[in-house]
Amino acid sequence: MIKALLARLKEGFRTGSFPATPPNLPPDFRGRPKLDFDTTAEDIDEMRKVCPVENALFYDEKGACLDMGRCIFCGRCARASKKVEFTKEYRLGVFKREDLLVRAGEKEYAPPIETQTEALALRGSLHLREVSAGGCAACELDANVLATPAWDMARFGIKFTASPRHADAVYLTGPVSKNMSLALEKTFQAMPEPRFLIVAGACAISGGLHELGSLPEKPSLYIPGCPPHPATVLEALLRFVGDRSYDKSR
Repeated sequence: MIKALLARLKEGFRTGSFPATPPNLPPDFRGRPKLDFDTTAEDIDEMRKVCPVENALFYDEKGACLDMGRCIFCGRCARASKKVEFTKEYRLGVFKREDLLVRAGEKEYAPPIETQTEALALRGSLHLREVSAGGCAACELDANVLATPAWDMARFGIKFTASPRHADAVYLTGPVSKNMSLALEKTFQAMPEPRFLIVAGACAISGGLHELGSLPEKPSLYIPGCPPHPATVLEALLRFVGDRSYDKSR
């Protein structure tokens, strides 16, 4: 026991300073995309030729658009055209599906803060039941990182739980395959009310490169990415429950 305590003292404090300070993002990190104001339908057609996801880029009556709910952030469109770039903006979580649409020439971005009233009651105690409904394990692994000492999301009262009866929300990753559809439905129905559905990653939001199965309920939080960066996930979860205790500017 003494040896274990001495070892812990020697290791010191391992948790990063995020979210009190901005995250240390890798040089090749691709965050919220930005479309030039003069992006034409022809530009979109050129980018669609290299995009691996159907309808991630499109042009409609409102102009050019990139759907972050379908985008896998591969960066091929940015390499093929100067009309789009991926910024370092990591705060990607939104509460409405339509807010994942990035329009050409949009004004300065600010993440939404008007979450559900019921979610505010979970501040300091948000328990998640993770369900992998057919994913590749990338989203799952990056979510698991949040429970390590490096991120320690438990300091905000956010934890993964083994039983849906102890959970407030399902944290869904991967496209909903046929074999997981019933399991997902049963997991969601086993949770006490109010219950929420959080979809993380392009596969859970839209199917991404695959076909998305049915969801048990309309999601309350969308976290795009392939996979979403741990900083993106933690920031979105904190904003979902209205936790701004770490923000020294407030």
